[in-house]
Amino acid sequence: MHPYSESDVHELSENRPQGQLSLQEITPAPVEMASHGMARLSWFFVSLVMILLAWYLLPMMIEQYQYAATKGKIRAEYDNAVRLLEQKPLESVSNAYELVAQKVRPSVVSIQTAVPTQSFLRNMAGQGSGVIMNSNGHILTNAHVIQGAEQIRVVLHDRRSFTATQVGEVDVLNDLAVLKIDATNLIPAEWGESEKLSVGSIVWAVGSPFGYDQTVTSGIISAKDRMRRGNGHQQMLQTDAAVNPGNSGGPLVDAQGRVVGINTAIHGEQFQGISFAVPSEIAKFVFDQVIDKGYVDFGILGAFPEPVFQSDAERLNLPDINGALIREVILDSPADSAGLQKNDVIRSWDGKQIIGHGNLFRFVDMTTPNTKIKLGVFRNGQQRELEVTVGSRRQIMESISPDRSFPLKE
Repeated sequence: MHPYSESDVHELSENRPQGQLSLQEITPAPVEMASHGMARLSWFFVSLVMILLAWYLLPMMIEQYQYAATKGKIRAEYDNAVRLLEQKPLESVSNAYELVAQKVRPSVVSIQTAVPTQSFLRNMAGQGSGVIMNSNGHILTNAHVIQGAEQIRVVLHDRRSFTATQVGEVDVLNDLAVLKIDATNLIPAEWGESEKLSVGSIVWAVGSPFGYDQTVTSGIISAKDRMRRGNGHQQMLQTDAAVNPGNSGGPLVDAQGRVVGINTAIHGEQFQGISFAVPSEIAKFVFDQVIDKGYVDFGILGAFPEPVFQSDAERLNLPDINGALIREVILDSPADSAGLQKNDVIRSWDGKQIIGHGNLFRFVDMTTPNTKIKLGVFRNGQQRELEVTVGSRRQIMESISPDRSFPLKE
């Protein structure tokens, strides 16, 4: 039994000094202690549930936020594109492409050839393309398109069909040939200037790939004065315009619809982004000569040029790597008569600068035989000038030995 009664405790509480606690105040109530424990336990479970919810829901919320942000961005971009495209910013570019195609397509023909065979079949059909280059019905194409043909059929843009005849000799060197049809109301193509093209210039190829007439593709000039592998003489335009079997002989045109090349070959068995065209400068020269004389008589120098490398420039004391390094000189040739020597570097041809040895090939080819030309030559670190009388490739090729060997100057 407690020594104090309830009345005594009350009395003591009333009479306690100020600042002291009563017995009731320092003795916690059992119910209050239990409530406090339950509250802490409840808070723990609530916190745990919130953590678990955050663990599972937070990634979903972030994902939903990102999705909403991306969706909003896509929608904003879409709305902006719709608004800007309503102003037709590319319409002029598209119209320009269309105009180029409309200008050149009436001049492009499909060529079908019949080649005799020894089998039970009557013939084998070949196909290619060509381009009408004058109102008289002369068509320029590749030599390999009509090679061995027994019959040549030409189909025009307006679906008229004609039998074509070969004009003069083919130019095997540049793979070019001229055909003739007797037709009226022709729309000839316009010559362009391949020398004024730059790497990156937009071009269009037109032809009949795989027999699909009047196919137009586009690309850019990838390189100029490109020598095809296996042919160290041809100077080609390289493009990435799609060219496939059947495009051969069709035109490559510039941004004004003018012929700047004749599509001739691709790299590999199928198109891989590299195609080649004979430059219009050479094609026009061949076309005009075949019509005028029935054959092409190229000029010839009688020397074998090659590129100038940095090591050559250092060895020969050249100011740069421009020019054509003479590897060999043919005995009794125009080059020999002019005094050209091995290791000479031709830097100019009749006042025109020679950047690479490909320029020299083209300049020589397109010079009329018996023409006198001034050569700018670097020899032993000094610039000098020689005069050469260009020879006739046709005559020289007819006079050389059957094995096609040349006597070289020592």
